Amino acid sequence: HRFIPRHQDEIEVDIGDPVHVQKEAEDLWCKGINLRTSQQGIFPLAHVVDVDYNDFDPAGVEERKERYLLDYLGSVQCKQKGADIIIQAVTKMSHKVESGQRTPSILEIGDKGIKMVDKSKPGDGNGVPCHEYFFSLKNVTFCGFHPRDHRYFGFITKHPSPCVQRYACHVFISDSSTRCVAEAYGRAFLRFYKTFIETAFPTEDIYLE
Repeated sequence: HRFIPRHQDEIEVDIGDPVHVQKEAEDLWCKGINLRTSQQGIFPLAHVVDVDYNDFDPAGVEERKERYLLDYLGSVQCKQKGADIIIQAVTKMSHKVESGQRTPSILEIGDKGIKMVDKSKPGDGNGVPCHEYFFSLKNVTFCGFHPRDHRYFGFITKHPSPCVQRYACHVFISDSSTRCVAEAYGRAFLRFYKTFIETAFPTEDIYLE
């Protein structure tokens, strides 16, 4: 995502810019170099996406990850899916916004699932976060932003056990629109579905004699 600097030590980051991250701070700001402009400085972590080297290797396993800085409000049990469920969950969690009960988090959306990293507490000192949660993409039944207040984002997951019919809606809030988060999930789901179809129904060459 594009970042426009406001201070002298910050650098501009545009969409598609290759950026080398030299250091990642606890406050979710990075120090690095914009390889397009050769500028060196700091920028928010939420404006860049991790790219593995195997993304450029045709023989490698391609998995794209997109990271967003959001505040986690909480989770509530719910029905299977639907925008109305997210609206109801946001209504139940709105009091936490007013009282300041927000947990700074990084939401990482990839081809395999959604990972939530709790940034409110320090890790073990070796770069491992204190709390980390992962939801497999096959267990995510719905996601979206609030239709009237785009700052709110939620996704619904089902219990990983097929014997348990239980669902939960996880609610987040941002200082700006979360439409981009919902779109990132859509892209991840399309890649996941494409991989599933190719694996479950492989195409074979047909030779006619």
